[in-house]
Amino acid sequence: MDRRAIGDHPWLFLVLSLAATWACGSGPGEPPPEPPRPAQVAKISGDAQTGTVNQALAEAIVVRVNDQFGQPMSGVTVNFAVTAGGGSTAAASAATDAGGQASTTWTMGTTAGNQQLTATASGTSVRATFSATADPDAPSDLLLVSGSNQVAPRNATLQQPLVVRLTDQFGNGLSNVPVEFVVLTGGGTLNPAMVNTNANGRASTSWTLGDPEGEQTVEARVDVLPGVTLQFSAQAVNFSVTSISPDTLVEGAQATIIGEGFDDATPSNNVVTIDGVAATVVAATPTELTVTVPTYDCRPIRMAGVSVGQSGFSLPAINHPVRPTSFLNLAVGEMRLLQTPGEFCFQFPPSASGAEAYIIGVGSAAETPTAQMFSTLRGTAGLAASPGGVTAQMLPQLASTAVGQMPLIDAERLAARRAHLAAELDLRQQDLELIRTRSHALLRGSSRSGVTATAAARAVPVVGDTIRFRVPNINFNANSCTQFTEVTTVVRAVGDAGVFVTDIANPTTGALTDAELQAASDTFDLFTYDVDTLYLGPPQDLDGNERVYIVLTIEVNKLRNGAVAGFVTTADLFARSPSGCLSSDTGEVFYSHVPDPSNTAGTSGRTKAGVLGQMPSLIAHEFAHIIQFERRVIEPPVSNFIPDLWELEGQATLMEEVVGHAIIGNSPGQNIGASQVLDSNHPGFTWYNPSFAQLALYYGWIPPSGHSATAPELCTLFGDPELTTACEPFWFYGASWSFQRYVLDRFGPSQPNGETDLSRGWLVANKDLDGVDNIEALLGVGFDSVFSQWAAMHWADDRIANADPLVQMTSWNLFNIFSSVSAEGTRLVPLERTFTTFSGSRSIRGGSTAYTRLSAAAGHPAFSVSARGAGAALLPAGSRPQFWIVREQ
Repeated sequence: MDRRAIGDHPWLFLVLSLAATWACGSGPGEPPPEPPRPAQVAKISGDAQTGTVNQALAEAIVVRVNDQFGQPMSGVTVNFAVTAGGGSTAAASAATDAGGQASTTWTMGTTAGNQQLTATASGTSVRATFSATADPDAPSDLLLVSGSNQVAPRNATLQQPLVVRLTDQFGNGLSNVPVEFVVLTGGGTLNPAMVNTNANGRASTSWTLGDPEGEQTVEARVDVLPGVTLQFSAQAVNFSVTSISPDTLVEGAQATIIGEGFDDATPSNNVVTIDGVAATVVAATPTELTVTVPTYDCRPIRMAGVSVGQSGFSLPAINHPVRPTSFLNLAVGEMRLLQTPGEFCFQFPPSASGAEAYIIGVGSAAETPTAQMFSTLRGTAGLAASPGGVTAQMLPQLASTAVGQMPLIDAERLAARRAHLAAELDLRQQDLELIRTRSHALLRGSSRSGVTATAAARAVPVVGDTIRFRVPNINFNANSCTQFTEVTTVVRAVGDAGVFVTDIANPTTGALTDAELQAASDTFDLFTYDVDTLYLGPPQDLDGNERVYIVLTIEVNKLRNGAVAGFVTTADLFARSPSGCLSSDTGEVFYSHVPDPSNTAGTSGRTKAGVLGQMPSLIAHEFAHIIQFERRVIEPPVSNFIPDLWELEGQATLMEEVVGHAIIGNSPGQNIGASQVLDSNHPGFTWYNPSFAQLALYYGWIPPSGHSATAPELCTLFGDPELTTACEPFWFYGASWSFQRYVLDRFGPSQPNGETDLSRGWLVANKDLDGVDNIEALLGVGFDSVFSQWAAMHWADDRIANADPLVQMTSWNLFNIFSSVSAEGTRLVPLERTFTTFSGSRSIRGGSTAYTRLSAAAGHPAFSVSARGAGAALLPAGSRPQFWIVREQ
């Protein structure tokens, strides 16, 4: 139909137009179809061929370019490029034909092995990757790699093998080709004489020389290269070793080597190594060498290679026993302490039978609790005991004890104690700041101490009197010198040493009765005051009434979110003035919480039983702080050197113990056990139990029954409020108490008046010293050894029968006490090791120790244990490192 006909029928033109539109795939409002583009380069042939280097592959490389619809595309340029192996292509590019295909020829490079080629559609990243394997060309060269010109004794096997390499013209190794080695002169042997080349074209053999001295030769040949040979030569010398003495070499001692061919003209030309370390040749004859055995870094008795040679050769190493200079020889309960880091090594001889156990400590005595010492403890096993050899003495077993009888402390009392200690630690820090930042001229004096009082003495009150006191604000970030709450109190009990007063604003529900307060006053008069002053000396009596005020006020309940049970403050040592402390009550004052069962304070409800239960030991502790500060900073000669926090708190905690002794009828040195510490029905429970709970925290106890894997080594004897550690900052209380108790047990009996002389001296004998310096001056011995013996005591005390007195605490039976606690986590838990090679690293805080228990059930090999720092360096002297061991069994 022609156009005119269509024009005669316009409806037909419309139908044909729509049909054409539908055939093209788009309609009104639809986008035009996507034009074809290269989307795939498909491999048609030529992939994964194998050929010969520098030759073209048999099959051409053929690809097809497809569009996104899977249809072949013609006229697309394909670029061919060799990407590995260094070969080439006949055409770098080619256009696809009507079927979408393009091709080229690929010639292999000269390097045998895997080669690669890519075919990429031009202008795109669409490609295909071909691989091929190039085999080496025909054999061309036989090369001598190594092993010629060696020198060795007659009939000896050369140290280095004879090595050849078969290659093609391009240096590619040919594999699996037989190479024959043949002895030409000397009559030696080859092993093997015929060997195939490996994947790199190499073949090797071991040559044992014949008996004649002088040059000996070997030839290498291959059938694929007729007439091509290689020749190896070696010099056979008259050199041998027939014996080594003594039977066991000793580090640092001399040894004798018997043989022949030694250089006597220049002894140093004889090269001797023992266990890989050069030995010094001190004398030589043609048949005998005298050498000094090297010393090693803590290696046990062992079989070691002894190698003897001269320049350019050496005999095969001869295994011979080598042992350290000396071995550890401890009786049960004996301690060995090392303090020179270069000597931190314990050597154990082999044992054929018998059980053994040791406790080992790596400690840092540096008075830097924020610093840590990195230490690696290594154990190395050596020779086993031979039958009939050294046998360990059969030793008594550990003392038997009932385990897991009683809890250490109930959760409520422990939580209250921990909260109070955390608050008190911060308060003591504030106290020290007050002393250090204010003039001594503002301190109150007394006629007792020879200092003229700055105010009139306060009269002794009578029951019923009212007295106003200023309770310092000890909340966080408060200034306890300028911020306070004034309260009106009524005198409830007056004793010879104390005055108990109660705030008129105290809750009446559950309030303490007159009888209860009188009983508390009697305890203070008859026991607390006398014992604290016996051990620490008298207070200064700043207000001249020879009394200590115990102020029981609801205001204490409100402080520190209810964490405080009671406190004293150095603010009361200053004049009440703007330049002194406006909050000062200018006397000896203890501020105590009160029963508050209805929680009117809004912080925490407190029962009468709880307050009465805490009061005696709390007063003994806090009264000790009053004496400590007054005797150090007011009693002439005055001093700015306040004892360190750990000294103050350890001594105050000790006062809880000795006041308890006086009340119960005990005395130091009685080796008191679990019944008085753990039985809540025993009067000792109130006085003793908290100290052992605090010691358990130092050991790593995580109440109710967990245990820290990094304690006690990341805890510390030296308290520091700034510590961020697995142990909370106040956990040093138990450690510092036990340290002072240990020192008094050990050194106190030699004093004229017993341990009380030592306790007073700790406070005032050296007013210009504190901390470790104070202790060393007081005891006249180095702190570090005392620290280490105290650390060992925690494990050894009463656990090991007849232990050295230096590792025992005579006042307490630690083993019985902690073995009787039901919670396993309360105990000191050393890392358990056996006499098998080990290595373990730990960080140790200044003032603590990492414990390891080494044991064997029935015999063990020779063994060495060393303590080193990072990278096997010696432990740093600045950390004052300690390395000790006690035999347990």
